[in-house]
Amino acid sequence: MGELFWIILFGVCIWVPLIWNKIAIGKRIADEEKKAGRDLTGEITPFTGGRM
Repeated sequence: MGELFWIILFGVCIWVPLIWNKIAIGKRIADEEKKAGRDLTGEITPFTGGRM
């Protein structure tokens, strides 16, 4: 029982920040595209969500 708790806790500590990061970057890219009024594929860095 104790081992299962630590496995679940470790999984949550790994996956929650990764998912949060992807959502945040997606939101930033969407905001940049809305501000520019066009698709910025190829002009935005996928790691930061900012323009190159």
